[in-house]
Amino acid sequence: MSLADWLNRLPWRRRKRATRYSWGEALRRQGISPARWLERRLAEGRLYVDLSPQAVALLAELEPRAVEETLQAADRILAHRFDLLGSGPFQPRDPRRPPRPDGYQPLDWHLDPKAGKRFPHDVPYEQWDPASMTPPGADIKLPWELARCQHWITLGQAWRLSGRVEFAREIARQLEDFTEANPLGLGINWACTMDVALRAANWALALELIRTCPALEQDFWLLAYEQLYRHGRFIADNLEDHYEVTSNHFLSDVVGLFYLAAVFGDLEEGRRWEEDCRAWLEREMETQVLPDGADFESSVPYHRLVCELFLGAARLAQWRGRPLAGGYHRRLQDMMEFFLAVLRPDGLMPQVGDADDGRLHIFSQYSSWRPQDGRHLLAPAGLMLARREWLRHAGPWGRWEAVWWGFSPHEATCGEEPPPPTCRLFPRAGLAVARVAEGHYLLVSNGPVGTAGFGNHKHNDQLSFEYHYRGRAVVVDPGSYVYTPDPDARNRFRGTAWHNTVMVDGEEQNRLEPQWLFRLFECARPRHLRFLAGSDKVVYWGLHRGYQRLANPVLHLRGLWLLLPTGVLMVVDCLQGKGQHRLRWHFHLAPGVEVWPEPGGYGLAVGGEELVLRVPEGLTGRIEDAWYSPSYGVRLPCRSLELSQQIRLEGVRRWCFLLGREADLPSSTWVRSLLEEFRLASDFPLGEAP
Repeated sequence: MSLADWLNRLPWRRRKRATRYSWGEALRRQGISPARWLERRLAEGRLYVDLSPQAVALLAELEPRAVEETLQAADRILAHRFDLLGSGPFQPRDPRRPPRPDGYQPLDWHLDPKAGKRFPHDVPYEQWDPASMTPPGADIKLPWELARCQHWITLGQAWRLSGRVEFAREIARQLEDFTEANPLGLGINWACTMDVALRAANWALALELIRTCPALEQDFWLLAYEQLYRHGRFIADNLEDHYEVTSNHFLSDVVGLFYLAAVFGDLEEGRRWEEDCRAWLEREMETQVLPDGADFESSVPYHRLVCELFLGAARLAQWRGRPLAGGYHRRLQDMMEFFLAVLRPDGLMPQVGDADDGRLHIFSQYSSWRPQDGRHLLAPAGLMLARREWLRHAGPWGRWEAVWWGFSPHEATCGEEPPPPTCRLFPRAGLAVARVAEGHYLLVSNGPVGTAGFGNHKHNDQLSFEYHYRGRAVVVDPGSYVYTPDPDARNRFRGTAWHNTVMVDGEEQNRLEPQWLFRLFECARPRHLRFLAGSDKVVYWGLHRGYQRLANPVLHLRGLWLLLPTGVLMVVDCLQGKGQHRLRWHFHLAPGVEVWPEPGGYGLAVGGEELVLRVPEGLTGRIEDAWYSPSYGVRLPCRSLELSQQIRLEGVRRWCFLLGREADLPSSTWVRSLLEEFRLASDFPLGEAP
């Protein structure tokens, strides 16, 4: 099946036409005039960003640097200067519409600034065909990112902090601008309900922030809530729950509608939305979250997004005095514990699976936040779930974040401590992690194809690993980079060859069809064999069966030892099979890590440290240029080490690698004795124990 055929099967090809009746009609059915409803609405806060003047003043006193950065970001937005998803600075000026008499320049809501191309603006959403209507090389995520209007929250914060009416007026102008350029259901900014829902949530929050601005006239407010209500009708009519399995898209739809339910909670439709959303949220918490707390899409960055969505809904329900069920909160706590456990020593997320930098809302450092840094969740989650110890690791923006989630500045005292030591196996997620006090870190990935076997955000990373020495990244996952604008790069970054594992005969671990950019087909059937966290070592043994489908089947088993306290890493690969095979090992090095050949292996320069990688005899090595993607649309140059061998298997063969400081490497005798501990045949489903 071609990519075009697959795209045509997606939910947008089976949508209903959005109901066209208006907010005014909904009010009339309940006997309420728009003016009266608006008066009542603007007199009270309905969302958690509605801080009191006293809270804003205290926050400004406690966080002067954050205030300064927020006002600077808001000034850039006033000038229509953006930097999104690796775009670099750009100003999206609409070439079809001239500046207004007041000097406002309409935004180009349909532009991919990286490709310099525009998407169609006049296609009804139910007729949108991405395969034929996307300009060559363009990325639809860029106009979608701007149209989520997450920058409006920064403008609203700036109004609350400074009282400068130009910030509130900019929201009003952009709302009118967006409505003019993107009529309901027309153009690419209505093509994905998830983006409509995230836009709706951010509009709702931004309008809450500026609701006390006296410079905004009634006509604006009537337009704003008419359009917000229409967003709600569109979301309800076009939920993304019609494909094989729900995912973060449907969850985003539900969360966006939940925010609108709070805005329109005094209307019959708003009450119905709330009841539906509460049921869906509790159902999706059970569907999308594994028993060990991980999101089921096989991606740590997407886990952060899904956790943020569930957390936002929980906070809104709590703030409004009607919390979601206790089981929902317990699962949310599990999600946060998983998130904190897998963080690198520097507080950043490891790159496991896809990353597209999606957010529910952005309360700090708009357009300059570091997408790998998800610590913005720790303070609000810690306060909401009564886990105040998380606040110690929330980072420099922790208090700022917590206050805009509706918590008191007095209770949001946060720290910048690195994540605490941990050693855990998350069997359902397929991740084993060790993060120790000395700053050494090992993350092993060996999970099933996620999203209930759909594999939309899973990478071929069976028995791959990430390794840090004394807090410095050494061997890393390559990241994700981009999706549809560069299919070759998409498949390279998610393929076996660019992960830190063994590739046999050039075969993918799970079947990857190049034209299916959001699908993997389960072949590996991974299994965890042993996880041991001792005082002197952390050990993981696992296997996968992805190469069992070869003409001459091969079973791959790998053991990884993190030796304490030296941080030496030992990797043992066992392959069982028969016949001639071409083997290829890949070590993807972090940006800035230098590598050179030396007798018996390779030298590595990591910051001020020199490490060595000892490799088995008989392997041919090659140092190559590679890429590392820390966030969507961004790639940084790095180096990789490729090792290969042509070999004939007759039973089981073993290869052992050692990585660490030369002075700390164990002797070969010690290595043999260590392996002897794990030699029992019952430990390994092989014809011969390793």
